[in-house]
Amino acid sequence: MSVYFAYIKIAFLNKCTYRVECLLGILSTCLQIFISCAIWKVLYGTNQNINDITYSMVVTNFVLSQGLSKAFSVNDFAIQQKINDGTICNEFLKPVDYRISILATNHGEILFNLIVFFLPTVLITSIFIGILPPSGLINSLLFLLSIILGFIILWLISSIVQMSSFWIINVWSISTIKNVIIGVLSGSLLPLWFMPESVLQIINYTPFDSIYFIPIEIYLGTISLYEIMGCYVRQVIWIIILYSLSRIMWEFGKKRLVVQGG
Repeated sequence: MSVYFAYIKIAFLNKCTYRVECLLGILSTCLQIFISCAIWKVLYGTNQNINDITYSMVVTNFVLSQGLSKAFSVNDFAIQQKINDGTICNEFLKPVDYRISILATNHGEILFNLIVFFLPTVLITSIFIGILPPSGLINSLLFLLSIILGFIILWLISSIVQMSSFWIINVWSISTIKNVIIGVLSGSLLPLWFMPESVLQIINYTPFDSIYFIPIEIYLGTISLYEIMGCYVRQVIWIIILYSLSRIMWEFGKKRLVVQGG
């Protein structure tokens, strides 16, 4: 286990090297949130709420979902890069699970992003725009648990994209499609409150709203405790399904590995 903590530490220290990039990332995310909130402010006009959804709820959704989406950034090209330069063979020889080492590396990067990127972004946007506080202490804890489950879902989806490197030379197109789908169906670009009911029914059968939108609903207290338990069950079921698919792709992918360089 200490080996994987070393991966986390190395990833965290590597991220500390790119301070200017981090500052620019904070600036770009804040600008994106400010512009989005300005557009929604115009759309709301003098209305206090639309379909019982207030402007403050929309702002809170944007700040949290956009901040978390930047913090939970996952490298979809980790395996592809290793295959292309041939160094993935070295990973198979190491006395560690390569997939867990990738997860540990992501944890180190995410820990850095949460401390140095997410918290300043939320603080800056809260000062100039203002977001709603958690609906209660219990909801805050339930929100954190749901966010952890949401990240696992996000990571597993990314893992499946990475596993496709064993069959596809370049996964850029798949990664791009994945990012667009997650951006739309997770509620980070458009709050799912404003989606047509027919579309919402379809989204409910996908894992995407479990990444950001469900945790934010828990944060805001817009769903009951009974519904929250149901959401947890959905998240766990999707984790099991996605993990199984990722594991199957990993086992089959290793058997047909073709190293292109090295």
